[in-house]
Amino acid sequence: MRHVRREQELIIFFGALFLILSYFIHKPYTMGSDDGLIFHKENEGTYIEVLGEVRAPGFYNFNEGVTIDDAVKRAGGLRHSLSIDTSFQSNGLRRGEKVTVQRISRNTGRVLIERMEPQKLIIFSIPLDINTATQQELIAVPEIGPKTALNIIEYRDKNNGFSTIEELKDVKGIGKVRYESIKSYLRAG
Repeated sequence: MRHVRREQELIIFFGALFLILSYFIHKPYTMGSDDGLIFHKENEGTYIEVLGEVRAPGFYNFNEGVTIDDAVKRAGGLRHSLSIDTSFQSNGLRRGEKVTVQRISRNTGRVLIERMEPQKLIIFSIPLDINTATQQELIAVPEIGPKTALNIIEYRDKNNGFSTIEELKDVKGIGKVRYESIKSYLRAG
């Protein structure tokens, strides 16, 4: 049996480590779901999530003026010769929306437009609307716990919503320091 010297062991170890790290650096980043979603980050802009019966579900960035048709095309198009209602495909999408193509029959599909989950909005720096956010959505914001989220909702209900983001300073439990750390995650209206 041949003995490997200490220097050779180190060279083999670091070579293997380099190969493993190279694999993970060049592998597309997946968001951890079973759909195999891929995060396609190019630059700041209008992020749209595309799911369902498309060839490459994932998150896509558009400069501006994105339509349902644009989002489906960017996601590789429809799967299995599926056709969807084209009358609304030119409807514009807003930053942070989720387009889901669902199969309703063998060759027919429909498109659902929803808002992305709050955690995803935060990842893409898309502010949550404090006038519509639920307690669970508000908890996704760093520095906001269950009690503060409830205080925000109570203030909102009592005052018919927030007209400006600065009104958060009037909510119990939100001082100047906390306000400064959370204001970029929220918007009013």
